[in-house]
Amino acid sequence: MTALSQPLADTLAEHRRFLLNLAALQLGSREDADDVVQDTFAAALTGLAGFSGDVPVRAWLVGILRHKIVDAIRRRVRYVRLDPEDVLPDDESEFDDHFTADGCWHPVVLNDSCPEASVAHRELLELIELCMQKLPANTARVFLMREFLDLEFSEIAAQLGLTEGHLRVLLYRARMRLRDCVSLGWSCP
Repeated sequence: MTALSQPLADTLAEHRRFLLNLAALQLGSREDADDVVQDTFAAALTGLAGFSGDVPVRAWLVGILRHKIVDAIRRRVRYVRLDPEDVLPDDESEFDDHFTADGCWHPVVLNDSCPEASVAHRELLELIELCMQKLPANTARVFLMREFLDLEFSEIAAQLGLTEGHLRVLLYRARMRLRDCVSLGWSCP
């Protein structure tokens, strides 16, 4: 590294940790964040001649990083990895139920076997899981006991020391918060 480029290298190194944390927060993966930050630095070096200095270096780098994060997210959406176990049955005889008597695909099975539907279902479950984490602990517990464990109202009320009326209010609030959270998350590109 020449003496002329050393100040530039120091400047980039100074902002690296901040950019990495920002990218990791958005992408959820330290490895992806590292790749995006490297792409950001490469783009910054390429476009250095166009940097006028009107804005702070960090703001300029964050602007580049934003575009690189969007590109990374778009690449992820384009290349969704499907596990064969999620789509295909283990035994070929299981395919017999997928067809009607005249040899056409059974409409219900067609929707369940479609890779796009499988991916959408998996994404929806992941979104619900994220939204569940945003619920208050007691509300989430009540919702899980009722909807996932399928316990009766009386059982839940007895275990948690709640009245059935209070339990119903908590369930209503949980459902409304989950609905709002999922609808916001599902509509984002």
